[in-house]
Amino acid sequence: MKLPRPYSIQSKFLLSLILTSLVIGGVLFAGFSMHMSRVLENVVREKARMVFGQVDSVQNYVRGVLRPQMYEELPDKFIIQAMSSSFVTRNIMARDENETSSFSYRRVAEGARNPDYEAKGIELELINHFRENPGNRFWEGYKTIHGEKHFVMARPAMFKKSCLRCHGKVEDAPVELVELYGNRGFGHTADSIGGVDFVGLPVSASVAHIQETIMTYIGVFLLAVLLYLGATNMLFKRIVANNIRILTTNFRRNFSDEKGVALFREVEQEDEIGEMIGGIEKLSDYMFDTRQKLQEYASNLEKMVEERTGELELEAIARQSDVELFVQLLAGSSRSQSRAELWRATLPLIHKRFNLERTAYVCTFSSKNFYSLPDNPERPPLPDNWVELLTESVPLILDDRAYIPVESSSGSAEGLLCLFRRENSSFREKDLAVLRAIGRQLGIAADSISALNSIVRHNANLQSIFEGISDPLLLADGTGTPIVANESARKLGEELSDGTITDGGVVSLLCHGPGDSGNCGISKSLFMNKPLSREVSLPEGRSFAINIYPIQDAENPIERRVVIYVHETTSQKQMLAHMTQAEKMATVGKLSAGLAHEINNPLGVILCYAELLKKDAAGQNAEDIEVILKHTRQAQTVLKDLLNFARPKVSSTVGSDLTKIVREVADVFRIQADKQGAKISLELDESIPKLNVEPQALEHIVANLLLNGLDAVPENEGRLKITLGIEQPGQAVLKVTDNGPGIAQEDLQYVFDPFYTTKEVNKGSGLGLAVVFGFMSDLGGSIEVENGSKDKGELSGAVFTLKFPLTEKDG
Repeated sequence: MKLPRPYSIQSKFLLSLILTSLVIGGVLFAGFSMHMSRVLENVVREKARMVFGQVDSVQNYVRGVLRPQMYEELPDKFIIQAMSSSFVTRNIMARDENETSSFSYRRVAEGARNPDYEAKGIELELINHFRENPGNRFWEGYKTIHGEKHFVMARPAMFKKSCLRCHGKVEDAPVELVELYGNRGFGHTADSIGGVDFVGLPVSASVAHIQETIMTYIGVFLLAVLLYLGATNMLFKRIVANNIRILTTNFRRNFSDEKGVALFREVEQEDEIGEMIGGIEKLSDYMFDTRQKLQEYASNLEKMVEERTGELELEAIARQSDVELFVQLLAGSSRSQSRAELWRATLPLIHKRFNLERTAYVCTFSSKNFYSLPDNPERPPLPDNWVELLTESVPLILDDRAYIPVESSSGSAEGLLCLFRRENSSFREKDLAVLRAIGRQLGIAADSISALNSIVRHNANLQSIFEGISDPLLLADGTGTPIVANESARKLGEELSDGTITDGGVVSLLCHGPGDSGNCGISKSLFMNKPLSREVSLPEGRSFAINIYPIQDAENPIERRVVIYVHETTSQKQMLAHMTQAEKMATVGKLSAGLAHEINNPLGVILCYAELLKKDAAGQNAEDIEVILKHTRQAQTVLKDLLNFARPKVSSTVGSDLTKIVREVADVFRIQADKQGAKISLELDESIPKLNVEPQALEHIVANLLLNGLDAVPENEGRLKITLGIEQPGQAVLKVTDNGPGIAQEDLQYVFDPFYTTKEVNKGSGLGLAVVFGFMSDLGGSIEVENGSKDKGELSGAVFTLKFPLTEKDG
């Protein structure tokens, strides 16, 4: 169905009918709503009065019949269930409320005897209302209770003289009341207001029903109005509107050019009758204007052709200048190494192309610098909406100036190109596309310069990290020839070649022994495409661990390269050799102790008996006994010297830095830990004073404990933790903890015994911890072992605790 025009006579007729219907419907709706609200209010008011009437009947019966009868029958008793009007009323009305659920009744008081009937909220407001207005006997209105709208009727609860026996003085009240409620609910006077009778009837459902009825009425009314409007509209359209429309259509068909269309749009703003009158008047004016223009056009046609030809020539020259400008901008941006150079190279070109008075670039997002041509210390003025121009990538072109966002893509602008025309010249609409393209090209050039600078900085950072690695590291080709090497690799190459190799080519220097391929296994690593590790030893005694990691160039998969990491293990091997020697010495010490025990006793017996025989011997016998005594004492001296040689001397007059020794030994063993995939962490107190102990003894102690820990931890998940501190005055405590399986409970008491070990065959002599125990004993310290507990935040393996005594001489 095609709707009529808003300004047609048909539309005006329909609009008047609709407004009339709405006014009539509104009046009827308002009257009906008011009537239904009054009906509802009268119904609930009568119901509330009925409830109060029922309450009055119960209270009058209790006060006038039941209570006097009870006093006659039981003059010394007070039965609250039969003699208290409030108690009886509440219980009766409560049962009615539970049965019907159509109202709620409460008899409450301020300072009520029963806390359940203490006034609160709305009830307190009503009590105060009746006290402030003692003449009012009822209050009614609407309140929201528990989220639902209620009609509320309330009246004051006044204490009459007959009520004072139970509510007046405590000493006059029945004993049963005092025993039941204590001193609550007393102290009232005659005609005082202590509470309210409160009846609430929910009306939400009734209101909803009324609203539903009203909405039904509105729906029926609207349907009737629509039917009426539809029938009226059809009759009016057939009788009046169609005939008038035929006339106007004929006029429109005969005048279809631009001026004629504009003419009819103007007269169409009236209704059909006004349109016909205006159309005839405008038609005569239109025909006269058209004749005049035809005459002028014929006389000026030749001049218009010449002017248009000149404009096209100027346009062609301008486009050629634009092409030359873009070529020059591209050349200038390619030569620029920084943003400052970019603007210095490109702004003069733009300035010359458009013959500008001033050309400037303003960086609005970062440094807020600006570049201007000609040079001007004052920043060029920006429009008030410059933020919108940047964020929405919208250029702004005025008569004498233009602001173009400089961006590589939409929404990424970082500045504005500000162009100011000379006096008596202005920008054309055709310049918009060219200026937008200039801004885009300059934005791309600026982003390219930023990206290039970022790559240069990133490369410098990587070079700093690469050179900062303390161990030799190099990138080499498949033959081991270095492509890039850090300073440590170059220094090692110079050391091993006596200064002849300075490019870091250490592969040929480390792997040139008999049977070696000369490339340290690089070919094998590339063939297997797996990292390889190996150790090499040089004739001069230095040893190195070499790790080879193959990499593949995605752009050139045929050309293979490797990363080579070299770590010198000379110190570690020396430490292991020292430990081996120490264990050997410990073994000799234990053997010597055994010999001393087994041989010294017989020698002592021989010496004793020889001394006894010497007293009674004479002559040759005495000389023979002296020979026996001499050789016996000589044998004892030899055993004593053997013991002194085998037992290390832990005491020293030179102080040893325990913290430093622990750190150095841990650094040595980190290489072995890295091969096993284990980690060694240190928590050392730098304030530990120096100990008067031989450094070799301390190194031996720490090394033995680290070796045991590395043997115990799991592969690739091992963790060792060394802590050193002062837990109590005069004592330094060293703890070595691992996350291995720990020590079985039955083995804990034997771990420090000589030749006792839980390791596999040929993996331990059982003397390491025995030697450590002997050292700690000689130092006057102690060593203990236990298993860690995760509940205490410790590692779950073995925990060795060594306590070193600190004396005044230490330091």
